Amino acid sequence: MQPSEQLRFWAHELAAMAKTGLEFAENDYDRDRYERAMSIAEGIAELTIDATFTPERPYLGDLHIPSPKVGCSVAAFDDDGHVVLIKHADNGRWALPGGYAEVGSPPSANAVRELHEETGFDAELERLIGVYDNKSLGGIAPYQFYICCFRARITGGEATPSVETTEVVLTDPSAPPENMSLLQRTMLADSLRHDAPAVYQ
Repeated sequence: MQPSEQLRFWAHELAAMAKTGLEFAENDYDRDRYERAMSIAEGIAELTIDATFTPERPYLGDLHIPSPKVGCSVAAFDDDGHVVLIKHADNGRWALPGGYAEVGSPPSANAVRELHEETGFDAELERLIGVYDNKSLGGIAPYQFYICCFRARITGGEATPSVETTEVVLTDPSAPPENMSLLQRTMLADSLRHDAPAVYQ
């Protein structure tokens, strides 16, 4: 990990603690100190933005997150055993379809919705593959999130890229593209373990 990456992680952690402190502060003295900690965190984060800054390495846009996000992903297979993969428009990396869970609907419903929005396919969920922690699988995001990954069977639709996806392919799951993160590769590999209990990171 580069020093700038480590500083960015610490900045977000400091900001998260300050944000949480502001939620529960009961006097002006504590509020002033938490607001000052927030300002310091923002300053540190700004220092890490350099010539190599790119959209797939978020900084201030995701600052002040006091608790982990929850996401959903889906390994959807056709009748020939091929899995759907997408190439993200923002960073060019391959992944299983998915996104952050929306308030008011369960991760399972979000997974099916994200699959359709990002790929054009419809599917029925078969089982929960597992719950994964990005920080334990080499994630470079400045915040922590948990992903509920499901296995599904494609029931209709056709490969259709979206504003979030430049490519949608059905491919052999045993030979994923090189440009996939460890997190994505782990979820895909676990989806191939038939009748295995759900994995919890």
